[in-house]
Amino acid sequence: DVSAALDSGIEQNLKAVLIDNKLDDAVKYKVKAGSVTLTGTVDSQAKRTQAATLASQVPNVKEVINELQIKNQKATGGRGR
Repeated sequence: DVSAALDSGIEQNLKAVLIDNKLDDAVKYKVKAGSVTLTGTVDSQAKRTQAATLASQVPNVKEVINELQIKNQKATGGRGR
C-alpha cells in the first residue's frame, strides 16, 4: 500500500525533525493519507507554530491539523487576561 508506506516515511521524518528541535516530548502526532494531526501540549504559541511549520515541511505531507494546546492557556481560543 503506497499510502501506508508514505505515511510511515512521514512519521519517521517528522519524528526526526521534532527530536532535532527538542519538541519530541511535547508533540504527539498521527499520520493518515498524508494528513498530519498534531496533539499534545507545548510551552508557547511560538512552539505551537514551529511544530506545525516543521510538520508542513516534511516530504509528502498534504496538510497539517494543529490541535496542540499551550500550557497554562484556556483552550477556548479567547484572549488570556
